[in-house]
Amino acid sequence: MRFRSHLHGATIRGRMRSDPGLLVLTGLVVAVTVALTASVEPLGERTADRAIAATVRDAGTRSQVVATAPTGYDDPRGAQRDPLSDVKLRQDAEYAQYLLPPVLESVLRPGVATLSTPPLQLLDDGPGRYLRLVYVDTPHGPPGVTYGAGGAPKASVGRARASLTVRPGAQPWPVQVALSQAAATALGLHAGDRVPAEDEHHRRFSVHVTGVYTATDAEADAWQTSPQLLDPAVGVADGVPTASAAALVSVASLPDLRVGVPADDLSYRVIFDPEPSQLRWHDTEAVQRAIGALQSSRGTSQDAPTWDSLLVRVLDDGRAQVTAAQGQAQVLLVGLLASALLVLVLAAQLLVDRRRGSVIQARERGASLLGVGLELLVEALLVAVAGAAVGLATTWLLVGDASWAWSVPVLVVAATATPILGAVAAARATSARRVPANRSARRIAIRARRLQRLGAEVAVLGAAVLSFVALRQRGVGDLTAASAALWWAVAGTVVVVRLLPRAIRLTLRATRRSSGDVRFLVAARLAEAGARALPLLVVAVAVAQLTFGLVLAASEREGQAAGAMLAVGGDARLTAPPDPAVADTARSVAAAPGVQAAVAARVADDVPASSERSAEPVRLVVVDATAYARIVATFAPSDSTDLERLRAASREDARVPALLLGDDADLRDSLAVQWEKARIPLVVVGEAPRVDASVGPVVVVDSKAFAAAGAVADPNTVWAVGPGAAAAVKADAGPSGTVVTYTDVLQERRRAPLSSGLVRLAVASAVLLMLVALLGVSLAAATQGPARGASLGRLRSLGLAGGDLRKVLVGELLIPAVVAVLAGLALGIGAASAMFGLMSLGSITGGTGTPALVLPWSLAVVVATVLVGVLLLALVEWRRLRRQALAQLLRA
Repeated sequence: MRFRSHLHGATIRGRMRSDPGLLVLTGLVVAVTVALTASVEPLGERTADRAIAATVRDAGTRSQVVATAPTGYDDPRGAQRDPLSDVKLRQDAEYAQYLLPPVLESVLRPGVATLSTPPLQLLDDGPGRYLRLVYVDTPHGPPGVTYGAGGAPKASVGRARASLTVRPGAQPWPVQVALSQAAATALGLHAGDRVPAEDEHHRRFSVHVTGVYTATDAEADAWQTSPQLLDPAVGVADGVPTASAAALVSVASLPDLRVGVPADDLSYRVIFDPEPSQLRWHDTEAVQRAIGALQSSRGTSQDAPTWDSLLVRVLDDGRAQVTAAQGQAQVLLVGLLASALLVLVLAAQLLVDRRRGSVIQARERGASLLGVGLELLVEALLVAVAGAAVGLATTWLLVGDASWAWSVPVLVVAATATPILGAVAAARATSARRVPANRSARRIAIRARRLQRLGAEVAVLGAAVLSFVALRQRGVGDLTAASAALWWAVAGTVVVVRLLPRAIRLTLRATRRSSGDVRFLVAARLAEAGARALPLLVVAVAVAQLTFGLVLAASEREGQAAGAMLAVGGDARLTAPPDPAVADTARSVAAAPGVQAAVAARVADDVPASSERSAEPVRLVVVDATAYARIVATFAPSDSTDLERLRAASREDARVPALLLGDDADLRDSLAVQWEKARIPLVVVGEAPRVDASVGPVVVVDSKAFAAAGAVADPNTVWAVGPGAAAAVKADAGPSGTVVTYTDVLQERRRAPLSSGLVRLAVASAVLLMLVALLGVSLAAATQGPARGASLGRLRSLGLAGGDLRKVLVGELLIPAVVAVLAGLALGIGAASAMFGLMSLGSITGGTGTPALVLPWSLAVVVATVLVGVLLLALVEWRRLRRQALAQLLRA
């Protein structure tokens, strides 16, 4: 037998003309959902690319790829001066460039070659002055400079002696160099000075300063290879001022450097800086593999360079942040997509209810269920395809690209929900199945239906548990874990749907004996139609996902604020070379208007610390505990208590009281720090605050107690709080100080690609979810509209007053909406509270942990908007009911 299905075009067109508003609404839901979901992947890729680029850019020198040539050797017969040294070094740099794999060559800038010495101690004017000799060569030539005094370094001999040989034991060969203005000032040198120097092996050298320069472009890659060429390091060690700088060797004086300095003191490197804009998220793994291959390759030649880079770790950090952001975006998208699908199913249910008469009539006249479904499929498919086309076209025009991955479920559900529900309705209406006459058989059938419902509810609860377990074990990153918040909302709504009828029945019993009470009428209407699962599910899930997204965005913004405050240590921070004058700066800042408190401190990293069972470098903070407690109390009140305890303990113990922050409990017993060749014993009396967002161990001691132990720690940091702190610190910073403000750090974090992208996605999904919730309320009201109109008409014809009718109408519409909204709010907040700690929010906020849960004021706007929408629906329906003549109701 051959099956033939006839589609009646006139019937399809007639049905579409009968409900154009609902079809247009369905198409709009499809279009908006597809437009948003189709834009997520291309925008997410671009955001990930920008995030990787920002991570690499912020890493600075940590992202460089460095090729180091093997250490040379000295000819025992003497060192011959080579006038072509610069050519040979450039050839070596080109060879290193040639060794780069294509995937690396495409993301790295051309290499900058450097030949440098270790720090050489200058012997002309006391200890503490060090100078490195550095030759820098870029593919475009030496770095550009302008000489303010003297001139460029030249060769120490003329052309006639350009290839001479320096015999062993000869006098130190002079090397001409140039200094930046800052380096010359720090070292106290001038153009024309001849300075003796020595290395750590006490081998002597002769340095001739020929000029003092300023850089033409201080941001050029050439200067980043050796920052001390422009920015000398100045400090104090053991009470002695120190200065360390680098001197520039020219092409002309390069041969003198190679003969005047032993080969084992010369380090030749080719430094490749990445081009952040060329790095792509999807290429990061290939780049990491290429770097690993370079580092593990030894080469077949003794002259092959060795490779080193921290770019792999930098990219790991960037990938971790991107993965966390993508996981959070998936959570928002899954909730948005599920809510949109549910509202499409609800719209399809309303459409089928309106088509029920024609569908059943077609079935009774002999149409097959497949034929009925196909006719409805054609209609739904036209609407779905049109909506999807509009959504994709909009995305393509606005974004320039579109993705189908998240849009396919929308198209499938929009096209198939109506035919499936229509076929089911036709089958049930024309079913020949008889109701059993036997009471026990009827009970068995009822019990079977209850078991089916119970099985479905258990399956939903099981899915919620499994998705939460997946989130707990793996974190965000796959759809199973990302759907945990959604399944949480669905499971909670299932519980509400199970309990709501019982609550309504209890209310009905409590109000049954009242005479003409509106509450009884409302309870009766709710008992009849108020506990339908699908409308409650649509509104509750939409509100839950909306709540989750708003709480996520608000908590991340608050976490960024807390992380920025923790990173700065106040409203402003000044970092300068260690100097007793920094304390005077702190007092000047504290006296400025708008400054609540300011304190000077010595912050030193990698200070050796040891105990009886452990040893580890720590961040040591030497600060006035009382003044610092006032600073910390403004952003971490709990930490200020231990600081006050620190000052009190300093009068009770001969050892220096200390606060310790860190997971290593072994450090607490007999703790001591090594400070300027002296061992300072400490006693731990509490937990230290997290200074400058440190992730390693932190030791905080009171400055007076530290000084009483014989240790000298000149301050190098000033923290200040108050509305005028930033301006005051900037005014007193001086040329050698670096100022960081809370406002700048916070803006930088909020403008970061990942955090700003997540906020935009959360806002867009919140708007759409708000519309979904309103549509859910509207469609639910429309679905029950005919039955409600008939019931209210009967009450009106029986003489119920107009005011009471309005109350019944508002109660019937408002109570299910309030239940769904409150359930959604509770479920969204509960999901956020349970899951935020598993979603790696700290990697996005820049904090050291999960940010505190923040309930934004916009949640009240959500509740108010839904309730106002329900009241408007009640007003519209009341006006329609009032327009119906009472005589017509009486005849009906």
